[in-house]
Amino acid sequence: MKKPMPFDFLLDYLPVNVVVKPAIGMHYIYFEGKIVLIFRKVAKNPQLNGIWIAARREDHASLKSAIPAFTDFDFGAEVFEPNWLQLKDGHEDFEAAAIALCELVTRRDPRVGKPTAKAVLFTKG
Repeated sequence: MKKPMPFDFLLDYLPVNVVVKPAIGMHYIYFEGKIVLIFRKVAKNPQLNGIWIAARREDHASLKSAIPAFTDFDFGAEVFEPNWLQLKDGHEDFEAAAIALCELVTRRDPRVGKPTAKAVLFTKG
């Protein structure tokens, strides 16, 4: 049985032509040739649950300034800087921050999203 998509209320705040692709415990959100978000809600490694935001490292500071609920990933002892930010599902401002994030996607904010071959295939018109 497929698990329901977490945070599905956010689809009301995203463009109608986003493409949602389920994966193991996650749902990938594609828009106009880019992967923009991943929704994750899994029992294993719950500290990684929430919304993952595809963003270039050079845009992380400005995105975190715009929406302070965004954080860097904490992979424990592993030290590297991924091209993703996170909005943790337990954050006190989760809903408001998530809606603001969806508005960035809708406005095609260039800081959000990463072009990939899969994204282009999934979002061809």
